[in-house]
Amino acid sequence: MFSNLSKTLLSLSLFGASAFAGTMGTTYNSQGFFVGVGGNYNSLRIQQNSWGLGISSLYIDGVYNSTGIAQGNAAPFKNWSQNLAPEVQAGYLRNYNETVYYGIKFTYQYLGAVATNRDLYLPQIGVLTSSTGTQSPMFGYAIADSVEATLNHDMNLFLLVGKEYGNKSIYLGAGPSLISLQSQNYNSIGYAIVNGETLNVTGLVNYGSPTMWAWGGGAQIGMNYYITPSWFIDASYTFTAFEGRVSRHEQSFANISTMSGDTLLTTGILATKDSFKTTLLQSINISINRMFDF
Repeated sequence: MFSNLSKTLLSLSLFGASAFAGTMGTTYNSQGFFVGVGGNYNSLRIQQNSWGLGISSLYIDGVYNSTGIAQGNAAPFKNWSQNLAPEVQAGYLRNYNETVYYGIKFTYQYLGAVATNRDLYLPQIGVLTSSTGTQSPMFGYAIADSVEATLNHDMNLFLLVGKEYGNKSIYLGAGPSLISLQSQNYNSIGYAIVNGETLNVTGLVNYGSPTMWAWGGGAQIGMNYYITPSWFIDASYTFTAFEGRVSRHEQSFANISTMSGDTLLTTGILATKDSFKTTLLQSINISINRMFDF
């Protein structure tokens, strides 16, 4: 979908360049500082891998029985999220000659994008060591109602070069980008298979990562239309790719359950790692801007 939109925008830009070339009319001075406000429609691709490790000690009726350690990976998760987002921008443009200009532009958008991996299942294998030192294979799994990846803040700094056609112009830009990432895990439970029966080891667990920041790079193609020498509309297409990030979490637990008439206490540590692979962001943007001539 975005591929077609970007091709359409590029075609319009090229058509506009041809059409405007013969209509120079009044020259609009595009040099100076500018600020703008608007919005965009964006599409965000998120890829995430989840890994989990559990270390637990089992007590039966208050007597130590065994210690188990198990780990495993969930199936890779990939999702697209489409959103409407507000955007603000500011920058500076300077004339190179009568028709060519260059400059810099900073953009900020609040994405509010959430990608949800529902009904997560994470199989685990490991080793169970009894109180006498005997070891045996251990099998278990972890489940979660959902794991959510949230992306809120997106910032870009583009170096621009453009060409004017009367009160219109086309431009290209490229530069660094920065985005915020956060992972939330809702209603997780770790289970172990003990003597052929399923044991709730961890009890209900909820946790979230702190906000992480990922660097990336972006490119932009756009068109400006000057309503007056001081006001212009900016329409553009942006493509950005961000580096991967890793969120790690450790949490202790203690859970009491019953099995075959016995009271079981499990205590231990749950460790998880959520890996975000390359995140892609595409957007169609439009804004109204005020130029301050200096």
